[in-house]
Amino acid sequence: MAVDASTLPYEWYVDPGTFELERRRIFSATWQYVGHVGRVGSPGDFFTTRLGELPVVITRDEDGRLHALRNVCCHRSAEVMLAPEGNRKTLQCHYHAWSYGLDGRLVGAPRSGQEPGFRKEDFALRPLRLETYGPFIFVNPDDEAPSLGEVMGELPAIVKRTGLALDALRCRERREYRLKANWKVVVENYLECYHCQVAHPSFADAIDLNSYEIDEYRYVSTQHGPPKHDEVAADLQVKEGRYNYLWPTFMLNTYPGPGNASTNSIVPIDADNTLAVYEFFFEDGASDEFATETTGLIHQVMVEDITLCESVQRGMRTGTFEHGRLMLRYEHAIRHFQDLVRESLAA
Repeated sequence: MAVDASTLPYEWYVDPGTFELERRRIFSATWQYVGHVGRVGSPGDFFTTRLGELPVVITRDEDGRLHALRNVCCHRSAEVMLAPEGNRKTLQCHYHAWSYGLDGRLVGAPRSGQEPGFRKEDFALRPLRLETYGPFIFVNPDDEAPSLGEVMGELPAIVKRTGLALDALRCRERREYRLKANWKVVVENYLECYHCQVAHPSFADAIDLNSYEIDEYRYVSTQHGPPKHDEVAADLQVKEGRYNYLWPTFMLNTYPGPGNASTNSIVPIDADNTLAVYEFFFEDGASDEFATETTGLIHQVMVEDITLCESVQRGMRTGTFEHGRLMLRYEHAIRHFQDLVRESLAA
């Protein structure tokens, strides 16, 4: 019996209308990674980000609690905080100086005492759901969505088996990459290593692609392979390369060696453009040499992937084919992802 190995319609990767539907059906209802707890390590720390078009500010209040707030003033809808990060006692809107506590409560509005019936308690920055996994902060705009733990499913157990101690990780570097490609192209490129032997010689020299495997779960897929020079694997804390994907746009990776992890956060901009944010984490015992080598390998692979993804996007735009054909022995995690896309857009 023939198996349907067709990709999503290529029109879905270039059509602005499909992108807007994805914003409503996917990115307004899922857990998305926004940054690590080290960015808000002390009371008063904050950083700003976006979930699609929604501006968000992450804060740590004086009692040490984390908050995710819509970064939109209750007065006239200006963004409250424009700075990417900082430390403040209050969040003050740059337009009319309405001030909010780090938990979102309105604490001051100039001349509000002259307004009959004005009550501060009626105006607060709207909160968003926030949950953490190890040092990683996730936010979900949908109050009715399942918990982060339910969506992650088997992922924490998979990561634990690598030997990685999440709470011991410290972020050493953050990099941003801009790609002229649809976010789905970028995710799908991550989800297979069929191209690695040809396109990523440095990766193929480090990881044994003949022993490479891919496993799927409800909202997670994971790729893994041992180091190519496995005679030293017994001496390693993390004994294999493990590349985990969490729907819709988060990746958590480990490489053979001392305790290490890298995150890829894929941020859709529009139908033809994507921002990829990479963060590099290491345990204290990891040497500077290992950190530099690992970060350099990941950067090199990403530079190569940018060329691949942008080429795919240009090809899709030609309209030459309605869809492609997956090689399911090696690309079944792409079908897993595409099934989640279809399921979300049909909801």
